[in-house]
Amino acid sequence: MIAAPSPDDLVATVRARAAAGEWADVRALLASHKEEARLHPELVTTRAEASLRTGNPREAQAWLVETFQGLERSGDRAQLRRGLNLLGVASTELGALDDAESAFDRAAQLAWTDGDHLLVARATNNLAAIAHVRGRRDVAVALYALALPTYQRLGSARGLAESYHNLAITLREQGELDRADECEQRAIEYARDAGAPALGAMARVGRAEVYLRRDDLVMAEATARLAAEELQAAGDPIREADALRVAAVARTRRGDLRAAHVALDRAVALARTHGHMLIEAECLCARAEAAIVAGNHEVGRQDLRAAVRLFGRLGAADEETRARQRLESLGDSTSAAR
Repeated sequence: MIAAPSPDDLVATVRARAAAGEWADVRALLASHKEEARLHPELVTTRAEASLRTGNPREAQAWLVETFQGLERSGDRAQLRRGLNLLGVASTELGALDDAESAFDRAAQLAWTDGDHLLVARATNNLAAIAHVRGRRDVAVALYALALPTYQRLGSARGLAESYHNLAITLREQGELDRADECEQRAIEYARDAGAPALGAMARVGRAEVYLRRDDLVMAEATARLAAEELQAAGDPIREADALRVAAVARTRRGDLRAAHVALDRAVALARTHGHMLIEAECLCARAEAAIVAGNHEVGRQDLRAAVRLFGRLGAADEETRARQRLESLGDSTSAAR
């Protein structure tokens, strides 16, 4: 019988694997030592982060809720701050934006009090992402403008990559395509510096979105397909779904409807299985459009109705309005109620 590792050995092993980006191994290791993990604040938060990094926000949220009282009682304020931020990330991905905003606000307040400027920047970046989803794009840009200098001062390449990518999403929705593309390119560079290939692939999906807006369908599809392959290899099913969506939109516009449907079926399944409400809704809209172009209007209506419900639950008013308007253009003005 193999002896269980000592707490110190378990922490050391987990730290080393996390530093190497071996998040699937970290998740499996801590799942097999659940009781030991529960008793150590750093292992509590690292298990949650491993779940998030492997596309399992429901698991991360459930674990943090289960262990949060112990984390608060531990007196480890650094891990408490980290746990709040991770709880906010999990809640964001699951569409519980009010809960996410509350967690990020508390994390930022604790971090500010404790002088943890890196966590302040992370929470600010995450609050900006919520503002974007809710259509408060000016607020989002202002918050990113606060986070970026802090990341720069602290030398956080990963933080810079995340914020530049998120800022690019907001700029793209405002029609500022040149600035958005420039931000995505900077995100790719910082992701490379951080040794975070999945984050670089996410930024390439953002560039593919810019190509779509410019009607460069060949580049959009090629860039998104490459990113989807990279994200699948990195074990990030949620962002893989997003990349598949972008590639499929390009295929739909090019008339390659069969390939678009295959990609979108997988994208919807991945987003739904792993609990990312926003990406699921966006994939449903893309699948609806492919069905409509193919002449399957009722199939398209069904996906649009589902997307409207998800956007409504998220408070994503702009996206909800666009989906409703597309439904109405198909002669469906009554069945899209929340």
